[in-house]
Amino acid sequence: MDLSSRLLLLAEVVDAGSFTRAADLRHVDRSVISRQIGQLEKELEVRLFNRSTRVVHLTDVGREIYHRALRLRTAMEDARHVAEAYHSEPRGVLRINAPTDFGRRYVAPAVGLFMRRFNDMQVELQFDNAYVDVIAGGYDLVIRISEPRDSSLIARPLASNHRVISASPEFIEKYGLPESVEELLKLPAVTYSRDDLTLDYLHYYDDNNTIVRGAFNSHFRTNEPEVMVRAMLVGLCYGVMSAFMLEEPFRDGKLFPLLPELRLAPSPDIYMVYPHREFLSLKTRRFIECLQEIVGEPPVWERNMPRISMLQGYNPMA
Repeated sequence: MDLSSRLLLLAEVVDAGSFTRAADLRHVDRSVISRQIGQLEKELEVRLFNRSTRVVHLTDVGREIYHRALRLRTAMEDARHVAEAYHSEPRGVLRINAPTDFGRRYVAPAVGLFMRRFNDMQVELQFDNAYVDVIAGGYDLVIRISEPRDSSLIARPLASNHRVISASPEFIEKYGLPESVEELLKLPAVTYSRDDLTLDYLHYYDDNNTIVRGAFNSHFRTNEPEVMVRAMLVGLCYGVMSAFMLEEPFRDGKLFPLLPELRLAPSPDIYMVYPHREFLSLKTRRFIECLQEIVGEPPVWERNMPRISMLQGYNPMA
């Protein structure tokens, strides 16, 4: 391993947070990582880490060298992307991260389409609902359902993320169609809840065009969106969810909208996020094309939603 390779390894160790984690990511023994970092310290004649029994921390000079290692990594990646721009076919490994539910429904099919078109490509697809670091994670593309907040990254909108109030025919037969928000909020609802987040309020526009909130009558709480959908399908509760979660039930007539004329407060759109580079790699560009083909414009899930104009006076039990 030469000096440049050891500098890149240094950046990996720091980004991973430990020698052990870096070794796991490389699928090698921890001693291999430790030995190479030791060799780097010998070559540079400086101590890069203050080591303890469990944690490693950069020394002052180690921090300076780490920042230069990041520049080296960026320069090498940029050189590779310039070369890729002249290839007729994408090559190498494409690393993608996406939220679990959206990823399973739309990103995974896009990966299948991409790999069928480009047989030599390798893809690493990870599902994660946490906020991941695009750069430190080494991702070529990350899908986020949140507003962009990092100016060092490129964020391109992929699709809108409208939410829908819906229930099954069984639920509507039992409770009737609510004619107002007040009636709706008295009915049993399924809501999303985890340790650090509980979504038990409906945010909507009132007659004064002001966003107000009303508390759900939560009969069932869960941190699993798929379970929420199942609770709605069997008629236990109504729910408010992103439209992309409900494409199949709406298409198959298993769920119907409630209060379709009610304007809900906007929710963050779905974005494609990737590192800020002068040259977008050919592999990322081609995958984005596949993803856009799968999602469509307007999004396929919205095309399968009944039009509001068709819902006026609609009674699914008639």
